[in-house]
Amino acid sequence: MKVIKQEPRIRSAGGAALFVAHDDAETLRRTMLQGLEVPFPVLLDHDRSSYAAWGLGRAAWWRVYLDPRVWRQYARLLAKGERWRGMGRDSLQLGGDFIVGPQGRIAFSRPQRADNRPPVGLLLRALEEAAGRRR
Repeated sequence: MKVIKQEPRIRSAGGAALFVAHDDAETLRRTMLQGLEVPFPVLLDHDRSSYAAWGLGRAAWWRVYLDPRVWRQYARLLAKGERWRGMGRDSLQLGGDFIVGPQGRIAFSRPQRADNRPPVGLLLRALEEAAGRRR
C-alpha cells in the first residue's frame, strides 16, 4: 500500500485514488487494511462488475502458487519489513492500476498479471502528466 504515503503528491496533482475490492468489509479490515489508515475511498464490488468492465481477469492457479517470481516478490516484501496480511476470498482475481485524466480519458492502464504491479513512481508520473504537470 505504498500509494497511501503518496497521498499529498496525488492531491497536489489534482488527483484522487480509489481502491476497489471484491471481499466483504470485515475480511478487508482483518487482512489488507488491518493497521492502516487509508485516506482514500475503498469501494466493495462483490459481483466484480467493475473488474469485468475494466478487463481484469483471473489468474490460473499455477501462475500464482507455482510461479517462483511470485514467491520471490513476497520474500522481498517481507525482507523489507512488510507483513503478511492474509488472503481474501479469491486470491486468483487479478487487479489493475489505472489513471483517468481530467477529461475522463484513460491516461494509463495496466491490468495485473501475477506479480507485476507497477511502481508507485510510475503511477505518479502518469498522473502528473495526465494533469499537465511534470515533476
